[in-house]
Amino acid sequence: MAKKKTLKNDDIDEKKRLELYNSQYLIRVAEQRAYDLFLENLVKGTSHLSLGQEAIAAGFATAMQENDKSFCTYRGHAHTLARGASVVGVLGELMQRDCGLMRGKGGSMHLTDTSKGVMGSMQSSERIYPWLLAPLGELNTWGMMMLQQYFGDGTTNIGAFHEL
Repeated sequence: MAKKKTLKNDDIDEKKRLELYNSQYLIRVAEQRAYDLFLENLVKGTSHLSLGQEAIAAGFATAMQENDKSFCTYRGHAHTLARGASVVGVLGELMQRDCGLMRGKGGSMHLTDTSKGVMGSMQSSERIYPWLLAPLGELNTWGMMMLQQYFGDGTTNIGAFHEL
C-alpha cells in the first residue's frame, strides 16, 4: 500500500507556489513600469518603489483571507497590488489620473482599495499606529481573521507604537 503524503504546515503546494510567483512577477513588472514613468516625468513628486522586495508583499497577501485588512506606510505599491488592486488603478494613481484607485487624488503614498482590503497607506510611517485602533474594534463586524500592518524598525521609537 502506497504511503499517503501529508502536507506539513510549512509545505506549499504547486498551485500556491505558482500564485506566489505570479504575484511577485506582476509586482516587479508594475514597479518597473512605475520607475519608467517616473523617469519620463509622468509621476510627479517622489515614488517609493519596492523593487527586490516583491516576495514580502506576495507572501503576506497569499496568507491573508478575503475579509482581512491591511495598512501600509508610504512604500505600499507592492502590498496594494498583491492584495489584488488593478495595475491600471495603481499606475493611474501614481500619474494623478482619473483612472487611479483614488481618482488621482491620493498619489503614490496614499493608495487605497477597500474592495480588496487595502485600507490605505500613509506617508508618515509613525502616524499609522493610532490609525490601526479603529479597525481593531471592528474585527468581529468585518469578519476579519487578520489585521496586517507593514512598518520598519525605524518607526518603533515613538510613543504611539508602545501604546498599542
